[in-house]
Amino acid sequence: MAFCRIFVAMLVLIVTFIPVGAGNCGPVFDRVMKRGVVRLGLPYNRVPQGFIGPDGKWVGFEVDLAGAMARHMNLKLEKVKVNGKTWPPMLADGRVDGAMCRIRHSRSLDGEFDFSVAYLYDALRILALKGLFKRPEQLKGHKIAAVQGSVSEQEAMRMLRAAGDEAAEKNVVSYPDRPSCFMALGREKVSGWLDAGLVLLEYGAKSPGRFELIEVAGATSPIAVVVSQNDSAWRDLINFTIQDIAADGSLKKIYDKWFGPNTPHTFSVGRSIEVWSE
Repeated sequence: MAFCRIFVAMLVLIVTFIPVGAGNCGPVFDRVMKRGVVRLGLPYNRVPQGFIGPDGKWVGFEVDLAGAMARHMNLKLEKVKVNGKTWPPMLADGRVDGAMCRIRHSRSLDGEFDFSVAYLYDALRILALKGLFKRPEQLKGHKIAAVQGSVSEQEAMRMLRAAGDEAAEKNVVSYPDRPSCFMALGREKVSGWLDAGLVLLEYGAKSPGRFELIEVAGATSPIAVVVSQNDSAWRDLINFTIQDIAADGSLKKIYDKWFGPNTPHTFSVGRSIEVWSE
């Protein structure tokens, strides 16, 4: 970690000698260091990633993580409300310096933005009524909801086939969108809904105590900070920051606070954060 701190110190020293007239024309790193404030786009309506609590306070996993990252970088945090549709244009035109909104590192986004190392991993799960099922194979012969044309739809069929369900294709009920899947589950037209686990947590939180997640074997998806392209100094600082707070245990404390076994949103994918050697 000593190398990380030395690298950051050198970058800050270099920025000190950049003329003030450079203004907003310089890289994001330069702008952030000059004003001493980092503007991060954060969710405000996604439980437990980021949401407005009953007391009116803005809380959540990504909100806490953003605060820890800003403190580690010796910067003030300016929280900016974003959602899945608003963060791309806001990042593109410089209204935020980075976005943390349960964003999955994907090929489609990689051509337009840069990504940090993952600070969280998502995975497919099944949302079901609490107490009815414990393992995916127990849904053999039951109806499972999935978004039409999605990876989840194909995975649901594969899972039922693996469980020996001869009517797997028939038992996967496709819906046009996620709200429709959730409505079908709530009305008990299906026994489960297969989708990304963090998405299911968000929907399940709408009816606390009624649903639970069932783990499904499969690949994990990295969730990362999204930044503008062509600013390696800024991306590296974020990477080193995430890895530093993972190494010193700060990230785990935040994770346990929102996703631990004693929380309403227990979630585990069993994969560690990538930490580079010095």
